[in-house]
Amino acid sequence: MPTTSRRGSAPAEAFREFQYPTPPSAIYPEDVITHHRAFIARRRSLRPSEEYREPTAQEWRDFLDHFELRRVALGVCARDFGTPCVHEHACIRCPVLRPDPAQMPRLQEIHANLLDRLREAREQGWLGEVAAIEASLAAAEQKLAAMRDLAARHTTVHLGMPDFRSVVARLDSEQPNEGANQQP
Repeated sequence: MPTTSRRGSAPAEAFREFQYPTPPSAIYPEDVITHHRAFIARRRSLRPSEEYREPTAQEWRDFLDHFELRRVALGVCARDFGTPCVHEHACIRCPVLRPDPAQMPRLQEIHANLLDRLREAREQGWLGEVAAIEASLAAAEQKLAAMRDLAARHTTVHLGMPDFRSVVARLDSEQPNEGANQQP
């Protein structure tokens, strides 16, 4: 027997009051959960069992070293674990370089150097070099803009360490000294 809402109508009618076309059933029906678990079990059965083992000490060191090797002069290289650098360490042109705003002076120096090299390449008529340097210049300008954006968004304010000594001293002086009120 259906229960009634506070207005006296059946639950389905109560939900229609709130513009539900049908009353909601369970959030996760049991058959959905069962099918999902079966899907996961099938996927696991298809994967090689060696993927489910504990990594060796060397594999773990290699994984941790991966992150150490991703630190480059201008920031952090965000390429996937175990993948080689496809740009042959031309980080300025690389889309996966995450620039570090603290390295902005270094990149500004590189940018100025590229401008000098571009001027020389144009004077010498090295058209291939001009095209390559222009590509690097555009990428450097993009990275500089990204660094400025990051610096503007991630400003750190040092709040210092809270000092509660003055508050504690004040609280101690406000409490009556129990021994002082007693007379011998």
